[in-house]
Amino acid sequence: MSDPANARGPFPFRQEDLVESRLMAGARRTLADFRRWSMNRPDLVEQYADRCTEQLALAGRFTAPGRRRAAERVRAAREVAHFSVFNLAAVPAEAALADQRLPTVRDVLAGIDDRRGVAGIVAVLERHLPPLRGTAELAWLAGRLEHLHRILPEAVVRGGGMGKVLRATAGVLIIAAHGVADASADEARTRLAGVVAGAYGFGAAYAIVDDTLHDLPGDHLPAEHRERLHELTLKSLATGQPADFADLPEHPLAEELHAVHGWLLDAYPIDAHRHLYHAAESMYLAQHRDAQRSTGALPAAGPEAMYPDMFVKAGMSRVIANLLARRELDDGFYRRSINTIFLSQLRDDLIDAADDERDGRRTPFTSSDTDGPDALHDLFAYQAYVAAEVFDGEPVVADALAYYNTARLGRHLAVNPGRADVLRRRFAPTGAIERFLATATKQSRLSGHRLAIGRLDVAEQRLRSRAGQVLRYRDPSTVDCRTFIADRLPYLNHLLDRHQAARGDEGIDAVVAYALAGSAKRLRPALGLMLAEGLGIEPAAIEPVLVAGELFHTASLIFDDLPAQDGATLRRGRPAAHLVFGEATTQLAALSMISSAFGLVAQLNRTFPARRVTAVIEYVGMVLGPDGLCRGQHLDLHLGQDGAPVTSAEIIEMYSLKTSTALEAALVPLLMLQDRPPEQVDLLKRYARHAGVVFQLRDDVLDATSSTWLLGKDAGNDTAKANIVRTCGLPEARRLIDVHLTEALDCCARLPFTTDLLACAVRHFATRRH
Repeated sequence: MSDPANARGPFPFRQEDLVESRLMAGARRTLADFRRWSMNRPDLVEQYADRCTEQLALAGRFTAPGRRRAAERVRAAREVAHFSVFNLAAVPAEAALADQRLPTVRDVLAGIDDRRGVAGIVAVLERHLPPLRGTAELAWLAGRLEHLHRILPEAVVRGGGMGKVLRATAGVLIIAAHGVADASADEARTRLAGVVAGAYGFGAAYAIVDDTLHDLPGDHLPAEHRERLHELTLKSLATGQPADFADLPEHPLAEELHAVHGWLLDAYPIDAHRHLYHAAESMYLAQHRDAQRSTGALPAAGPEAMYPDMFVKAGMSRVIANLLARRELDDGFYRRSINTIFLSQLRDDLIDAADDERDGRRTPFTSSDTDGPDALHDLFAYQAYVAAEVFDGEPVVADALAYYNTARLGRHLAVNPGRADVLRRRFAPTGAIERFLATATKQSRLSGHRLAIGRLDVAEQRLRSRAGQVLRYRDPSTVDCRTFIADRLPYLNHLLDRHQAARGDEGIDAVVAYALAGSAKRLRPALGLMLAEGLGIEPAAIEPVLVAGELFHTASLIFDDLPAQDGATLRRGRPAAHLVFGEATTQLAALSMISSAFGLVAQLNRTFPARRVTAVIEYVGMVLGPDGLCRGQHLDLHLGQDGAPVTSAEIIEMYSLKTSTALEAALVPLLMLQDRPPEQVDLLKRYARHAGVVFQLRDDVLDATSSTWLLGKDAGNDTAKANIVRTCGLPEARRLIDVHLTEALDCCARLPFTTDLLACAVRHFATRRH
């Protein structure tokens, strides 16, 4: 691609330039031209900033009843202009400004029923997009959105992530509706229905990739799983071949992303739409580099070094939406669209600066590099550049850009006057930009003007905000159990870290710390939290039993890995503890974990009656002792070793003692602490027994069919032991999984409190891949 250093004007992007290397070169060309232009035309930048300030005065007209209708017509026309410029990359015709047949998202907002959640939002979309009424595709969309709402991390949901999903999904559908406005009913129905899967995939990818994989810090997805999913995603986008499902990380979002790719390939075959996948790959790579830079994995650089990735990330978002909705675009679209949308990324970074600072993300508005460009000036200057150089000075485009800028920035500044002062300290506003800041700050003191500025906000942002509010809460018992566990993993790790900090990190304590770390799932205490959710018990009340349950379990793993038992070399993705610290010290560490765990259980008397706590201690000692877990481990070592035939019933009994007892110890104490009736306790014991057997049977299947890398422990390590697969074969193992799964689910159905999470957990035990 020719890109001489002295080239002038925005880069003339075309469809063939969607390949990542060409996009980045084109982005640098446009940004270099913008930098020259902004230095040479400060007059146009100032004029544009003053135009934005004038837009603030429009808000005041909303407060005067006699002028409200006229102002609303002006606002509606500018809303159409904004849609044309930002979504279609087109200069709106005069007729389009007057003829508003398509529903605005503002109309859609008015009918959302907060009480119906996702179903209410989809119902409103159906009313305002007549071609989709009654279609199977819209019912499918509602189901996928419900599912996504259940599997997204709690932090993403509470942060309004579903609003971003709905905004992107609805945006693609509305662009598609614009393209079939003059078509017959049947043609519009067929065309719009064919876009639904792509629209959902586009929206879901924002929440999964951007909000979770790239932006969400902490333990929700282990680093090795993030890296694995990154590799698989890149390979899929580059080749058009979906990843092998068995290679995916064990996470519902990884599975949903895999499904999204499959639906897109069905609707948009790669041979005919390779440019779409080039655009998606380029956007993903830019997002990934941006996320690495935010977390400090890349060398520090000035703010301007971020601009090319921001340019490509924002530009491809709009291109992909149009490729999904319209499929055929003239070459002029790429030049206009890609060169325009960078300004939206700058604006969003300014608005999100406080959140980005808190989360450690680097953007031009959080960077401490004072030698870089003035990002505040660039925000206004780039919009002036787009109006002048990309759209050849069209006044209606300049108005649309100013409207958009005023709506978003004016509202942001009006909510909190101190935000303008932060910008003044960080940057050195020019006269016109200072006038904008001052006017927005002044407006913030007038409640009527604050409301009016809010009304000016563009429709798609209002949809994002409204949908995010409606879907910010979800019933914890309806969440996918794997998401529930991942959401609470940081809390459980904190409890264990706090316990370990009180002990130290030398001698035996170092072994304990090592054994507790690694890629631990914290399944048993997580099950306790699931049950607590159904029982209405606050987690703080049962913290001692949560920590004790993980100590009991980890101690059993230490013993299980010793040469005298399984002789394992790998545990939780790392060398087994006895290989690092020696057998003698490791055994003592395991004993210390069991002892301290019983001491923790005794601390429950601070919250619950002493007699109940005593009963819990007695019960836990029994299920983990010589008639429970220890007996199961003994049978595991000796069953069939004398050459006598082993029956499936004997193996199942061994599994229930070896594995189910640890689940009992994590669950049953909660019912005992609440003094629940014996029949409920018995049902929960039965659930734990069958769930543990399902877990162990699936473990045997995986041990015979999976790999050490996927399991995080030695595969095929117990070939000398009796197990169902070796004794009865894989078909019988799978049949028994179904039998015990049915029994466990029956117990859940008969318990008189919410058990959806426990039911989800045992279903996961039956199908897990790792």
